[in-house]
Order: sequence, then structure tokens, then C-alpha cells
Amino acid sequence: MLENLKRQEAVLPTIDRAKTLEMLFQLQTLYFGDDEAVAKYGKSAYWDDLAAGGGERLMCCRTVDADAVPADNNPNQQRDVDTQNTPMALLSNLLENIASKGYHVLPPPPNRREGRNQSSTAFSSTLEALANAGWPPQFLLMYDETWELLKDAVRGIVGDECDWDNVTIESDVNIWSLRDCPPGTYYIGGNFINPHRDMVYDACHDEDERPTSLSVWIPLNPSGATESNGCMRVLPIESDDFFYCPQHPRHSMNSEYTDEDAEKLTVAQFGCGVWDPSCVHWGGSYEADQSDQEPRSSLAFTIRLGGKAADFGTSASRIPGGTSSPSDQAEETGPKACLVKNCDKGGPKRRLQVVAKSLLSYSHHWPGFPGFEGLRENLGI
Repeated sequence: MLENLKRQEAVLPTIDRAKTLEMLFQLQTLYFGDDEAVAKYGKSAYWDDLAAGGGERLMCCRTVDADAVPADNNPNQQRDVDTQNTPMALLSNLLENIASKGYHVLPPPPNRREGRNQSSTAFSSTLEALANAGWPPQFLLMYDETWELLKDAVRGIVGDECDWDNVTIESDVNIWSLRDCPPGTYYIGGNFINPHRDMVYDACHDEDERPTSLSVWIPLNPSGATESNGCMRVLPIESDDFFYCPQHPRHSMNSEYTDEDAEKLTVAQFGCGVWDPSCVHWGGSYEADQSDQEPRSSLAFTIRLGGKAADFGTSASRIPGGTSSPSDQAEETGPKACLVKNCDKGGPKRRLQVVAKSLLSYSHHWPGFPGFEGLRENLGI
């Protein structure tokens, strides 16, 4: 995170540079869990009232003590668990598909089908209410239902027979929300059109070439993710000549791929697109002239299979001139990885930390935080 922020000076627009730096500072106070900042922005009643104005409403922290800290929050803690009842053992069919193609699509969990448990428009209307109030889509993470959906998704991925709530979720949770706007328009929550890998191969596989992490992507809008409203593009492993070659320069240079090379992951609302984090992928754009659906919005996160922590490129081995081994990790600050069963705990403080991390982690892609003019005023700038 700190390395990410050091890069800001090189990409900030000349205009309003000082105000943008002040916004970064304010977000850092949330990222580090500053008590004064949490008290200012963590009032559940505010977020509840805002969502209520969006029609179908979501609720903020209605079942969580605002001062609670996620219990058993150490994902590396040793547990007395039958090794045959681990996610790695019970995910065999899904993992076989990911091992051969690199991706898999799952339908919505049973309790999310046919409008059960949650209105199909609640997330979209709350995203709209947030935007109208000047808040980027990442603030959807303030609401209980977002975390409940995440839990349902993980249960669907690992199966009911598995101890699914002991799966670890990394703290890189994010919300994306596309708009109907001209190509090349940049805004917070917009799609990344550049083909890329979330992790290099040896950062997310064990010695037996089994994935140790999975990327998960859930459409939130009623129409789900279609070919023309912004679905994810994933390059099949068989088309990726450098998938197994993390030291080759081409492993991290993937700009030559196009939509014609990729599989378009069409996913129903609340279904899951799951892929190997080392697969080349990119987000599709909303094509207004070809789509009669609303622009895609989505929840994205990474789950850990086993005890190996995800490495998103922060270790010295990923930095030119770095000398550490691939397993060395930069010191983690801000919100930590936690067990899925605890991901909705921690109250507004942890949720604000995760929101701030998602905004700061990608801020060099959105210099100046465009698209949400009200954000500056909301942050007191």
C-alpha cells in the first residue's frame, strides 16, 4: 500500500494536485482505522438512511457491534481439521476445470435464486443512492447484505460438506460499477480494459501446481454480466504461452490480447465467475449500442485455499531490483485477511478500512478520483 501511494506523485493531474493529495491523506486515515475518522464516517444510521432513499434498501451493521473485532481472525492459526474435509479436497471438480481452462462459472446459490432472500434491485438502487450522494461504489461494502452475499458465494464454491466458513478471504474486496459513457472515460469503479494477471504464477500455486488462491467475481445488477454490458474476459490457459513461466518477461506483458482471444464469462446475477489469479483477464466495457441491459456492477474478492497468503506483487521479488524470495511479503498494514465466517464482523471500522484499501489500491488508475465530484465535499475537502 505504501509503495502504491509513493507512485501517486507521478500520475496526479496538475490541476487540483493539492486537493487530490488531501483526499489520499483522508483515505489513509480510514485505511489505518483512525478513531476520529471512523467516528465521523462510520455512523450506521447515515448509511441506512442513504440506502432507504434508493428504494429497495440494504442495512449497515444492523447485527454487528460497532466496537467488535473479528474473533479468530488469524487465518494462519493451526486447526484440528480433517485434511480430507478441506476446500482443496472438496473442490476437485471445480479445480479440475480451473486447472484445464483457468476459469469456471457457477450459478447463483440456491437461496439467491428466483428473487429469494434479497431483491434483485436492492444492490443497484443502493449503488445509485451512493452515487447521487457523492460516494463511489466501494462504499457498498458498508452494508451487511454485501458480506452476506460474499458468504453465500463461498459456500457455493466450496460446497456444503466443507468447513466453508474456515476459508480465508483476503482483504482486497472491491466493488465495480460501470456507466453508460464514451469509451476512454475514466471514473472510480470503471473497468480495466488492459489484459493483466492479478498474481504471477508462483505467487498463487503450490509445488504441485495447484492453485492456492482463487479470484471470485459476482455480478450485482439484475441482468448479470453479459457479453455487451461488461462481462469479464479471461484468456484460456491453452492460449497463454507464458502461463507457467513467471520469470519470462512476457508473463507480465499481455497487451496484445483482444476480446477475440478470450472467453467471455457471462454470469447470472449473484452467480460467480471464478478464475486462477494468474490467468490473463480484463473487464469488458458497457456497449450501449449493442446492449439492452443495464451496465454491469460486481463484487470481487480473493479466497485463499490452504495457508499460503496471496501475493499481489508487493514483495521485493516483484519490484525491479528486488532481492527477496518470492515468499517474502511486504509488511501488511490496514485491514487483514480473515476467515470468511468473520468477514462481516468488526463493525464500521473494519468496513471503512476495506473501502479505503480498495480506493487507495487502484487510485493510480483513477488519478484525481474522477467521476464523483461529491467525494471531496464528503471528505471535508
